[in-house]
Amino acid sequence: MLDLRNAPVRNRSTTFRIAQDNLIGCAFGDFVPGCEGDPDPDRTFAFYRTQARNNMLAAAAINFPAVGTLAAFNAADIQGQAWGKVAGDMYEILEAAALWNAAAAWNQYMDSGAWPIDSTFVQPPRSIATPMRRVAIVELPRGYDSIRLLTPAARATYEAFQQALESHGMQLKLSSPDIVGLRIPDPMPSGYAQFLQPLPDLSPTNLLKLQRAHADIEGTIEGRNFLFAIAVKTSTRSDRLYQPLFEANVLKFIIGFVLRGSALKFHVHMEDFEGANVRQAYTAASLYSLMLGGDFARAVDHLYQAKKPRDTAQAILDTFPEYAI
Repeated sequence: MLDLRNAPVRNRSTTFRIAQDNLIGCAFGDFVPGCEGDPDPDRTFAFYRTQARNNMLAAAAINFPAVGTLAAFNAADIQGQAWGKVAGDMYEILEAAALWNAAAAWNQYMDSGAWPIDSTFVQPPRSIATPMRRVAIVELPRGYDSIRLLTPAARATYEAFQQALESHGMQLKLSSPDIVGLRIPDPMPSGYAQFLQPLPDLSPTNLLKLQRAHADIEGTIEGRNFLFAIAVKTSTRSDRLYQPLFEANVLKFIIGFVLRGSALKFHVHMEDFEGANVRQAYTAASLYSLMLGGDFARAVDHLYQAKKPRDTAQAILDTFPEYAI
């Protein structure tokens, strides 16, 4: 934690701030939850978050003994909204890291024809090894402009579409999901080599690698490279249920119609379904599929209750053979 008692934040009463990256590096500096190296890869997201929080509180009691007991820290700034944001970010980071490693196992199999023997993940049924089907799973930062991923030609197509809308006083912006799955281009640009190997841990170096990977592949993606997108939430209120639906419809229209790309799959991963009629909300149809006619599809293709990093990553991994191109 960062001590702000002698350097207060203006207009706020905050006395301590959670150093999120330090928290993750301390708790997971030796392994990625749910992956090889994890002493018990069957544990839940909730367990890992609780352990990380307990580590933080124990360290705080040692580093700031004058504050007093752990209860004093609990009653200060490390619960409520502050901890809720960190817990939500950690949930997404742990999932993104497990997905990275699942994709790395897949990519090693695509290149060698042999599934990695040390992987905690299982080879998906009906999978066939070919380097043309390697996958990168990339976490995108909040507020990121996804257009930066596109090749110059694809970006020009998108910007021409936007200019036409703007001439009529309208817009339909490509949103930024939490995580995207991409078919690695062939020939493979240098920025993708990192996705061929698993993250051994979430030490500061590898956490930064996870969080900065999107920057290494900017300017390389066409519409056909998009396979899936994932919205990650620990839980959601009823009034926020429709954000993923809007995001899914916009992504599918822009990638499928404007960029002439793949039939993007959209997933919502949520830890807790309580407090809202989640399952009913996500039966909404995809507007793009209705426009095309023929086979109708949902905007959210798959709603998944994500409780464990390994199981969540395996569930996505098992879909890889379903993509025709």
